[in-house]
Amino acid sequence: MRAPRLLICTLMALCVVSMAASSFAAITEVVISAETIRDYGETSPQNTAFARDADASNGLAFQFIGGAANPPVADPTAYWQVEFWCDEGTYYIWARGKSDGNTGTDAFWLQFDNQIGTTEHTADPDFLGRGLGNWRDVFDAGIYKWLSQGVPPLTVVEWTARERGLHVIRSQPRQQPHNLDQLLLSQDQDEQPDDDPWPTEFPRKDPRAVESKGKLATTWGILKSGGQPAVTR
Repeated sequence: MRAPRLLICTLMALCVVSMAASSFAAITEVVISAETIRDYGETSPQNTAFARDADASNGLAFQFIGGAANPPVADPTAYWQVEFWCDEGTYYIWARGKSDGNTGTDAFWLQFDNQIGTTEHTADPDFLGRGLGNWRDVFDAGIYKWLSQGVPPLTVVEWTARERGLHVIRSQPRQQPHNLDQLLLSQDQDEQPDDDPWPTEFPRKDPRAVESKGKLATTWGILKSGGQPAVTR
């Protein structure tokens, strides 16, 4: 009878995890700010910096100051990386950033999940070599603006999450130096946002956290390992 008991226990455990996952509120929008990168992410030991900036959403900007590569490389010397939770589906990608330089300073690459550690990347399939950003192709220097990909014709870059759960995003510079204030992944925002920062209820929320329908934020990795939920501050 040992085998049937083991099977029953396994099925019960799977049911518990499934019920827990189904009780979470949908997450179809992810905002990654400079504070998110600093507090919950990973950055290369060189070629990156954080700078106080009164025009950034929370007064802090992330900077690529070196290590540009074109095309993207598997082992970059400049990058930031963040793990985040989201629902499955297609997301429009927007970046609020600026460059004080010319059109040769304002673009970056994005990689998700299995693309990391390779030269594959996410960009407009018709303009893969442009990456994302390119604010100076459209806007004046030194002004924060939202763009997806700004080399004319402007395009909106999309990424598809194949499953609900944890994902990883990595960015490396195509050009530098430039500032990033916020990165938005949204299933609904298919048009360029207004100039203002994207509103967030918890600007320093752990991007791995998921909210139950009772509004308690829980880190999914902690939940799976049987730990206690962590309340978002």
